[in-house]
Amino acid sequence: MKAYLDCVPCAMRQALEASRMATDDEEKQKEVLKKVSSKLGEVDWDGNPLNISHMAVRTVGEVTGIKDPYKDLKDEFNEKAMDMYPDLEKLVFDSDNRLKTATKLSILGNVIDFGPDREFVLKEVVEEKLEDDFEIDFFDQFERELENAEDIIYLSDNTGEIVFDKFLLNEIGNKDIEFFVKGHPILNDAMREDAEFVGIDERAKISDIGELDNVSKEMKNRLKEADLVISKGQANYEAFSEVDANIFFLLMVKCPLIGEDIGAKEGDLIVEWSKV
Repeated sequence: MKAYLDCVPCAMRQALEASRMATDDEEKQKEVLKKVSSKLGEVDWDGNPLNISHMAVRTVGEVTGIKDPYKDLKDEFNEKAMDMYPDLEKLVFDSDNRLKTATKLSILGNVIDFGPDREFVLKEVVEEKLEDDFEIDFFDQFERELENAEDIIYLSDNTGEIVFDKFLLNEIGNKDIEFFVKGHPILNDAMREDAEFVGIDERAKISDIGELDNVSKEMKNRLKEADLVISKGQANYEAFSEVDANIFFLLMVKCPLIGEDIGAKEGDLIVEWSKV
């Protein structure tokens, strides 16, 4: 996906929010914004939008010395999602189509995102959206490809959300699954410690994805070699929507620009397929 001009002020907003999470020192916050403003003149505005947003977030760490300003919130949402897990697990078991319900819950977990400018109450969102249809609906193809796949890559997104991913991992069953997390803090993106905390390591091999805004050739080749790739969330869509691999993008649209790119509106639940 290519960046839009609107990605620039969004990056500034993210930088301000993250700097306020990192420190109460307004002078440091000003320094962050000044440095981000300067770097915006150097970054490629016609490239991937993650080049812009990740630069902004990294600058917060450089200025404040706090590499993971969202750590407490990340832990909080892991715990909140874990508290919801037993009731939602029963909901999956009692449903007519367990895979479809698990897929929808995995997508609904994607609402846990500190990037878009929105507030939410997790339980209310799940209850409200669970009966929604997929606006872009390649679920039948997803089900078929899953049945035939053995080597599966799962590109995770946010903390808290990864608890909801467990429902889908359970329904996938006895397959070779490699579950990719971020190798360093970016907003509330899940890292290895988060995946291990919620028990992902009991269901899949955990690996680090590297830099989303500069995906390695090796990582792209790994995606192409896999039988199936499950890509969660907006950032992974931004990073991998142009990669030639068998990818299903599972997400809830929270950014109007991503909605425009994918052909949906904010709040829509999406099961997109790279092979169409």
